[in-house]
Amino acid sequence: MNRKQRRALASGTGPSAEQLAAWLQQAIQAQQRGRLTEAEALYRQVLHRNPHQVESLHFLGVLAAQRGQHEEAAALIRQALALNPQYMDAWNNLGNVLTALERPEEAVDAYRQTVKLAPGHVGAYGNLGVILTQIGRIEEAIAACRQAIALAPMLAESHFNLGTALLAQGDHAETIAAYQETLRLQPDHARAYRALSLLFYKLNRREDATALFQNWLEHNPDDVAARHMLAASSGCDIPGRAADDYVQTVFDEMAENFDQHLHRLSYRAPELIAEAVAVALATPAGTLEVLDAGCGTGLCGPLLRPYARQLIGVDLSPGMVEKARERGGYNELVVAELTEFLAERPTTYHLIVSADTLVYFGDLQPVFTAAAHALLPGGWLVFTVEGIADPEITTGFTLTLSGRYQHSEAYLRQTLAQAGLTLTTLDQVTPRMESNQPVAGLLVVAHKPALEPNQENCP
Repeated sequence: MNRKQRRALASGTGPSAEQLAAWLQQAIQAQQRGRLTEAEALYRQVLHRNPHQVESLHFLGVLAAQRGQHEEAAALIRQALALNPQYMDAWNNLGNVLTALERPEEAVDAYRQTVKLAPGHVGAYGNLGVILTQIGRIEEAIAACRQAIALAPMLAESHFNLGTALLAQGDHAETIAAYQETLRLQPDHARAYRALSLLFYKLNRREDATALFQNWLEHNPDDVAARHMLAASSGCDIPGRAADDYVQTVFDEMAENFDQHLHRLSYRAPELIAEAVAVALATPAGTLEVLDAGCGTGLCGPLLRPYARQLIGVDLSPGMVEKARERGGYNELVVAELTEFLAERPTTYHLIVSADTLVYFGDLQPVFTAAAHALLPGGWLVFTVEGIADPEITTGFTLTLSGRYQHSEAYLRQTLAQAGLTLTTLDQVTPRMESNQPVAGLLVVAHKPALEPNQENCP
């Protein structure tokens, strides 16, 4: 606020209506430029002089939402709507805030009020389609998405939203058409590429997937996801493991809703690992050095905590590590590449567990060698992977259209032995469902041989 504004506020008569309007415009401009502290001060000065200034209440609510203060945001926007129930943009932003607060039915009501007041509000129809899809009201969602497209046929995001709703309905042909139209209108729409590739994976349309990823790379030559998935679909130039930036990008994007996603897949890998640990180590005594290798959002943490004196989590995704930190229970959480992390910590851990992390490794020899290096003598390695189904695969691992690797039992036995680890358990399990079908998984328990009684004193 400048000197003239401060003088106006200090005067007995106060600022004029024109001055208040000017301050409001300055606040909006500051907010648009990301200067939120300055914008908030101006909004509050306007409201100090006129508590019923509707736009200031609304935009202050939007500002609170930008800061993640969604309860405060909802309260401020509702105050604005109480003063002006015809304020369509406030209804739309209220819907956005209620969505963030995970109150979808209320969000639907807010978006419907927006389109009632403004039948041409494309954004509100788009928002309505997205939230209706999320809560399973698919017919209504499709209608909302089609209305958004009717209003703005060239808006790629509306076609993408329609594709997502049609996918939930199970209409694969129309879903593919909607995603392809999204890409025609916006050739760099990464989410459309990913969604369409997942559908091709589900339908086992390998050639279509290969063509899709080739097109993706033409428009985004540096996209690591496209390169990884092209290898998965074509079977050519398969890397020894997924690139770090690919894994980090995928899981950072999934971090916010990862636990809900796994719940829908009936994910059981942490429980399977906990059962195997209980058999191997018997009664937990809280005395061990334990590493959760690829900790994700920390789902294994509560199951491992009773065994641990120190429980360490490591993951390549900062977004996942932040979610694990929110869950709590770890003594330390580290963002790092797993093999390098293990190699830098010789003879440190009594127990290393890894739930579905090694599905992003094809060649397991380096990570198994590093794990053996990091284990104390007599220490345990417990992990899950996906089992290879094709007996004709001779490499011991393959990269599937899902972007994940599968491994054969023979390969696991061989590479564990080469790393100096003794296999004690190799069981076929179902770590999760996919497309309503059980995923063929393998639960593996191995240990590092203990030192001979007098070995420590050998020269």
